[in-house]
Amino acid sequence: MATNLTIESLFERRTFVAVDTETTGLWAISNRIVEIGAVKFRLGKAEVETFQSLINPLVPMPPEVIPIHHITDAMVKDAPTAAGVLPRFLEFIGEAILVAHNAPFDISFIGCELDRCKLPLPESAVYDTVDIFHRLYPGFPSYSLLSLVHAFKIAESQEHRALADAYQVRGLMEMAATRLLDFDDPNEVIRSFTIHRMSEWRGREIELPAEYTDITVAIKHGLPLEILYASENALPQRRIVHPKQVHSRRAHFYVLAYCELAQAERTFRLDRIQSFQLIDN
Repeated sequence: MATNLTIESLFERRTFVAVDTETTGLWAISNRIVEIGAVKFRLGKAEVETFQSLINPLVPMPPEVIPIHHITDAMVKDAPTAAGVLPRFLEFIGEAILVAHNAPFDISFIGCELDRCKLPLPESAVYDTVDIFHRLYPGFPSYSLLSLVHAFKIAESQEHRALADAYQVRGLMEMAATRLLDFDDPNEVIRSFTIHRMSEWRGREIELPAEYTDITVAIKHGLPLEILYASENALPQRRIVHPKQVHSRRAHFYVLAYCELAQAERTFRLDRIQSFQLIDN
């Protein structure tokens, strides 16, 4: 058992901000944040500060996500855009340590939104409560937010709203801190946690090799492309798309484009585009 150590002394009495987002989809490059919530706290202290805002994504809410977070077009119609919310969010988090459940998801969305708004990406350390609980409590059948808050009697349900979920992330971080007191050297355990940085998870815009000149020309001049695209587990399909950007992430290139077939923005993985032809109007 560790001696002369309290919850308050862990992480050198640092300030934490538990963060959660609700979004229009799962892919940060092409989807948008519709709500952001955060809880600022110190370990072992009851006092908290909160931040919450709906965000107008400037695109229609996909019907498949509404049953998850119950945020509708009507709810965000008069909400500020990301450009109006994120400067206040950056001021709120300051130099605090960020905490999120499945952190890469939330910080990639925040990072991409900051990129679009030409705002700086904070260099704060970001801890992932999924990673922390895998290390402190190995062998759980599920490390979802709902499973963990239910197992540790933090909450009976998950609202899938940003501030409510951020409160639950804060509860998990407090629970993790009490578990750390069981170790002879909690600081050594803390050093084993994965630390993320927001800049590591944003999609990076890149230049394509020469063989993709038609795609580069389409982006530069706003021209459409006809592509033959093979989605995962689907037959190749011809589409007319209007490319906007190319990003790379984890060894893959992605083309963000407006798809005439879907009548919406879609992301196409470059290695699944079997052929492409510039349509010169």
